[in-house]
Amino acid sequence: MQIFFPNNIFSRLVVGSLPAALQASVVYQPSSLLTSKLNEAPDAAALIPTLDIIKNKDLYISKLFGLSFEGTLSNSYLYYASGKKEITSINLFGDVSSVEVILTKILFKELYDADIKVGILSDESKIKGNSVVITGDKNFEANLFATGISFAEEIADTFNMPFVNYVLAAKEKSLIEKLNTDLAGISGIIYDSIESNTIKEKLNEDTLIYLRENISSLIMNFDEQDIEAINQLLRLPYFHGLIDDIVEVNFV
Repeated sequence: MQIFFPNNIFSRLVVGSLPAALQASVVYQPSSLLTSKLNEAPDAAALIPTLDIIKNKDLYISKLFGLSFEGTLSNSYLYYASGKKEITSINLFGDVSSVEVILTKILFKELYDADIKVGILSDESKIKGNSVVITGDKNFEANLFATGISFAEEIADTFNMPFVNYVLAAKEKSLIEKLNTDLAGISGIIYDSIESNTIKEKLNEDTLIYLRENISSLIMNFDEQDIEAINQLLRLPYFHGLIDDIVEVNFV
């Protein structure tokens, strides 16, 4: 069995806390490719962007594990260009997925009643001077996150729910059942490793302090509010006219 994971600081914290046999099964992929890789391998599982479920309704989704954020800690941060009074477009940079593409547009509609244009930025040199949502580890280089606004916190505050960024998915129900058991209690293991400074990640001191101070807002073992948040996130594109039907999730 292969398990496809996004390659970011939070997913690596999970992988580093897995039993050796499971660690050996992990294959890192860009977030935009996780679901397609899963669909190509029926005996695999993947930690996919939550809104990928919209176009993959037959997948089985864990109701017990994923990556959910409830505070300032986030895998994406919003950076506003200085000197611009009106925002008409936002660029996305980094490990971009359907989550950032769809929710950025919805977020600005909710906050400012603005129909912004969302584009993908591939040239890092063009970040400066643009309003941009950066996703992934770039935020934690040179403490860039300290100048940005947590995307997770904006979603949580605007819609009054946790921001479930990634969910565990598979084409086979039995794989999710097995992984639900294997991943039970992993939140506590990760929290302990952060507190005791035994994580394998090489982080600068400021990022490590920030992570330690906010790690409790990263949820990996889900409860009912996370399940409800998944359902609510999947309804947002419907309510905003971006999709035609409400998605029913195959929770396991």
